[in-house]
Amino acid sequence: MKTNFFKTILPLILMVLFAGCTGIRVSTDFDRKADFTKYKTFNFSKEVDKISLNDLNRRRLKDAITKEMEAKGFQVSTTPDVLVNAFVKGKTHYTATANTTSFGGPFMYMRGMGSSNTYVDVDKSIDGTLFIDVIEVAEKKMVWEGVAEGLVNPRTNTREEKLNSVVQLIFKNFPR
Repeated sequence: MKTNFFKTILPLILMVLFAGCTGIRVSTDFDRKADFTKYKTFNFSKEVDKISLNDLNRRRLKDAITKEMEAKGFQVSTTPDVLVNAFVKGKTHYTATANTTSFGGPFMYMRGMGSSNTYVDVDKSIDGTLFIDVIEVAEKKMVWEGVAEGLVNPRTNTREEKLNSVVQLIFKNFPR
């Protein structure tokens, strides 16, 4: 029985690769009664400046959200139709792995002559959640929410790229 590699096996391999790369779960919800076509302008709520991120990452987050909102046809305004609110929650996880190396051969310990070294490798990861809410200013009600959850490695050189891609995933199903 011949298997067509490109029709059956390649899609499975790509699916596994993409699933392994993301590790981020995204969900969205919106008010189905809201008319998203009437919203033209946006700005950030004051709460965004209080997010528990350092200043650099807070600016990166705002830039990523601005890019996505502008891609959806919005313009930044001092008198916006909608406000964008964002906040993050995170829980730090530490994983420790002890490794021992022995010197002197297997029988040296019986005579007390062997030596060993033990070192502990500690990995830090953050189980983080990013919430992005869009609030209609006139009615003072939330009309859309996007949430991204997953493990984040804080020691990465591509933080800005990863943040941009997560925000892009969140806005993928924005109703507009």
